[in-house]
Amino acid sequence: MDTRVLKEMIAVIRSEQQRRASLLMKEDSDFACDRWLSTDEPFVNELCIMVLVTLRHQVERELVRLAARAAEDGKEISGEQYEGKVREIRASVRKRGGWKKINDRLNLESCEGNASIEALRLLANSYKHHPSMEPDGELLKLLNRQSEVNYAPLPESPALKEGLAAFIGLGRDSDYCDIVERFVDIASGFLADVQSRTKLSPVRWDPVSLNPDTFSR
Repeated sequence: MDTRVLKEMIAVIRSEQQRRASLLMKEDSDFACDRWLSTDEPFVNELCIMVLVTLRHQVERELVRLAARAAEDGKEISGEQYEGKVREIRASVRKRGGWKKINDRLNLESCEGNASIEALRLLANSYKHHPSMEPDGELLKLLNRQSEVNYAPLPESPALKEGLAAFIGLGRDSDYCDIVERFVDIASGFLADVQSRTKLSPVRWDPVSLNPDTFSR
């Protein structure tokens, strides 16, 4: 997985985080603290969570591609066969239990970083689907957080941030930029491990026609 764009996004967010922090150094300390906690930090955190959602979708795309090439015999397939399998798998994941089939096909549970990738999935789902952007019970359970208490929305919850940091081996005082960077590295290693453990069929791509009548319109 190419992580360059994601790393550049993290760098941009860090710069904005530092810019906002430096502006507040000129302000009264009580005002600066209130402004940071109520406005600036949640803003930066949400940008980071959006990058994590992007990362999750990138991982999903890579897993679909790998699943389309996974085969016990490892025999070569045509580009047309490969694209057909990709379409078939994409259609299946929209149905209930679709991702379980990919998990089983690629034996994801045995791959390094799988638990962190599951946390990433649950975090992305909480952000996308919960009306108030609160963490859902599955995510809290995975992170060993109490589920019977009320949580602030994801960008504003220090308890959830600490839980995520601890789960991926970072210190409690890590910020969301640190968390995103760590998740990117975990996802990259995870996909590399999946690929190394899976017998993949090489894909034969036929020469591209230069006939303009064959171009998509």
